[in-house]
Amino acid sequence: MKKVCNNIYLVLIILLIGSIACTSKNNSSLADEIQNKLDSLKSVHAPDKRVALWTVSLSNEEGKISVLGEVDSDKAYNDIKIIVSQRFPNAELNIDLLPKEGNEPVVNGLVNNSVINLRSNPRHSAEIATQTLLGTPVRILKRENGWYLVQTPNKYIAWVDAAALVKINKEELDKYREAKKIVYNKQYGFSYSEADCNSQTISDLVIGCILPVTSSNAEFYKVQYPDKRFAWIKKDEVIDFEELINRTIDEEELVKTAKKFLGIPYLWGGTSSKAIDCSGFTSTIYYMNGIILQRDASQQTKYGELITTSYSWENLQTGDLLFYGRPASDTLPEKVTHVAMYIGDSEFIHASGKVRINSIDSTRDNFITDYVQKFIRATQVKGSENTSGIEQFKDNNFYKTIISE
Repeated sequence: MKKVCNNIYLVLIILLIGSIACTSKNNSSLADEIQNKLDSLKSVHAPDKRVALWTVSLSNEEGKISVLGEVDSDKAYNDIKIIVSQRFPNAELNIDLLPKEGNEPVVNGLVNNSVINLRSNPRHSAEIATQTLLGTPVRILKRENGWYLVQTPNKYIAWVDAAALVKINKEELDKYREAKKIVYNKQYGFSYSEADCNSQTISDLVIGCILPVTSSNAEFYKVQYPDKRFAWIKKDEVIDFEELINRTIDEEELVKTAKKFLGIPYLWGGTSSKAIDCSGFTSTIYYMNGIILQRDASQQTKYGELITTSYSWENLQTGDLLFYGRPASDTLPEKVTHVAMYIGDSEFIHASGKVRINSIDSTRDNFITDYVQKFIRATQVKGSENTSGIEQFKDNNFYKTIISE
């Protein structure tokens, strides 16, 4: 009898182990199926992590499958919910749509410093991903340990020290939109406590900073910072925001803007006249001429009209963008790593070590030999405004919120 019981017990153990193994195998297969669906959704909603938030992951522990993470797109959020709830109803769904408030406007923050560094992770030692300037409208997605995860007008997503931003509500945004605004137009300068350049400085300023005007006298504008500080700025150092947003591309103005940066040192992630990288430079040139470009060279190269893939200047026009890097080969894909702007007479201006001018013409002293092999293509922005990746201020979702009607 004891032997029979032992045999029955052994059979039950074997069946239980088999059941567990089968369940484990089924869960593993199910997890793989869910992961494949999530990967497909990511390729649609967040193919470029620089401009779309997607931290969705899968957990498969103790026989329990969970889908968790964060996204910033309503469409991505809804598609994940639909697929998981309809096709995998036993999986637990824990996805957050940022910002969590749900009813936040497109813009809920303003840059409060002349230049702010946006970093790849929420710590000061992290890589600088990009920079943004005073008065720029941003979308705050979340706060974490004294840092904001934000999105800029060219859709770039990165982290910034919360002290560098001011969070605003709809009423404050409406007030900012209706105020007369000015844009700083010198390479570098200051705002002052009084209408006097010898008075206490309030802060530094760089080309592209935006501030609302509260009053003025013959020589100065009185302005207000997002954190309610007041300051005075010389009138001959600024242009009207309305002028900026209504500008059309003018070749002479592009060159004039670009040359204001000559000698400015190179900084990976820089987009300001304090220090700047190659794509930050080209995007800032166009920013000061009323056009929003994508942030990085590898993004900028995807847009505009293709002009040539030959390293010659016969078909180039002033303002065309020249892209360099690793051309595609039989074994390696194309990799764009550098961008410059053509300024006429075979010359281009770019940020490489510092902002400088070089030539495509091999007979010129400022010709760079190894750039011949690195050249990939030239594209034209003019004529491509308001196409994908190239926007006028008035058509950008972020800047539209601060343009007076």
